[in-house]
Amino acid sequence: MKNLLKSNRFAVFIFLTFLIYVMSNGEWCIPIFAWIYPILFLCMIYLNRTRKVYLIISSIYAIGFIVQFWRAIGMDIKICIIVAILLSFLKVLPYIYWSKSKMRFQDTIIFASIMVSIEYIIYLIYPASGGLSDAYTQYQNLYLLQIVTVTGIYGITFLMYWTAAMVIWIWNNKSQKEYIRKYIIVYGSVIGLVFVYGVVMFHFVGNSDKSVRIAGVTVPVSELLNNDKDVYSTFYTNTFTDENITNTRKKLSSVADELFLKTELEAQAGAKIVFWSELNGAVLKQDEDMLLQRASDMAKQEEIYLIVSLLVKTPYEDLKENKTVAFNPQGELISEYFKYGRSIGELCQKGDGMLKSFDTEYGRIAPFICSDMAFLSKMQQAGRNNVDILIVPASDWKEMTLLAAKTAIVRGVENGSNIIRHTNNGMSIVSNVKGCVLAQTDYFQSDTKTLSAQVAMKGRFTLYSYIGNLFVYLCNLYLLGSFILPKIKRLINR
Repeated sequence: MKNLLKSNRFAVFIFLTFLIYVMSNGEWCIPIFAWIYPILFLCMIYLNRTRKVYLIISSIYAIGFIVQFWRAIGMDIKICIIVAILLSFLKVLPYIYWSKSKMRFQDTIIFASIMVSIEYIIYLIYPASGGLSDAYTQYQNLYLLQIVTVTGIYGITFLMYWTAAMVIWIWNNKSQKEYIRKYIIVYGSVIGLVFVYGVVMFHFVGNSDKSVRIAGVTVPVSELLNNDKDVYSTFYTNTFTDENITNTRKKLSSVADELFLKTELEAQAGAKIVFWSELNGAVLKQDEDMLLQRASDMAKQEEIYLIVSLLVKTPYEDLKENKTVAFNPQGELISEYFKYGRSIGELCQKGDGMLKSFDTEYGRIAPFICSDMAFLSKMQQAGRNNVDILIVPASDWKEMTLLAAKTAIVRGVENGSNIIRHTNNGMSIVSNVKGCVLAQTDYFQSDTKTLSAQVAMKGRFTLYSYIGNLFVYLCNLYLLGSFILPKIKRLINR
């Protein structure tokens, strides 16, 4: 009876842990839960030292991942299940190490370092999946967020898992007060320094008293591209007719008319920079030059910087051009950028990922397109090239838009750039170099589908832009030393 009661309590504990994990990220994110669930996983190991606890943790990771992210990442459910299982095998490894360790203070650092290495490996395998990291859940913790200017998101990951391990380590050693005191001081000093750094960076570094009005405009083009018989057959099949092409040109011309009208209205309202959200400038190749000439004339007429986002389709060619083209107030073409980070199944030419920035009287500006924001190495160009404002035309779906917005905000802080991300079918945001969201609008609740805001004209220097993921490499070096040096010592002693 006693064993049954104990078993029932453990089952309830597992269920509660699962609920907390599910709500730690994804669609139902409660940020503090991302700190709590690793502690609960470690408690499971403390309460049940059999191998089945690894299966329990893996199952929570796998099932929880599907619940959190299936609709957000837009994968087929079967593929999502496979990905969830593979990720769960990787993420259980730190817990396996912890269960076999002697639970020394250095094991808390090893535990956190293993998770940092695993998250980096996941990013290398598929960069877009890196945007699902628990670190992004802390995007509203603005003092903590400043650490990404040095370590990238992996500094936050380390602190979250180190904190979990420290809680269990202190509990295990609570009777040895003198022994644990000095290590608590070490841990507390690191956390204190992180937050002191955050306070300094937030309040005293990167302040700007000058701003420029920027507008992102969009029209409901997704419905046309996906559900209109003429447009869909012309853009996504090779079975279209001449009539389909004729009708497509007329319909897309009407979309362009609306885009230019909105552009003109925003310019007359005071916007000095106007851009279109991703895919809005859908056009057949034969009409591209005419559309670009019209954009050039509009930029010159309204004396604005105009960045048009195009989806160019050449009939009978599978790969489309997903790109931005920028014009200065003199109507001159000053930048052409092709999307680099293509989504799964996106049949578009892959760009070279090289930054196409340009200088203006409002600061240095560069466009990136939607999922390009997930690619750390490409985004670091913005910091190294002193980009003040990142223009991000995007196209989302409802369930993934918050995840994409969090990623954009963090990328801006990492690289010291102000962000304006305007999207179809999602939430558009403006954030500054510190990660403060200054404006936002919801496509599904907006009548105009427009985001207009004052954006700071000055970025700031960040160390991360230059050293990249050095923190990850240091964690890997620490792991290497921790596992190899003891073996070398034993060989020497023999």
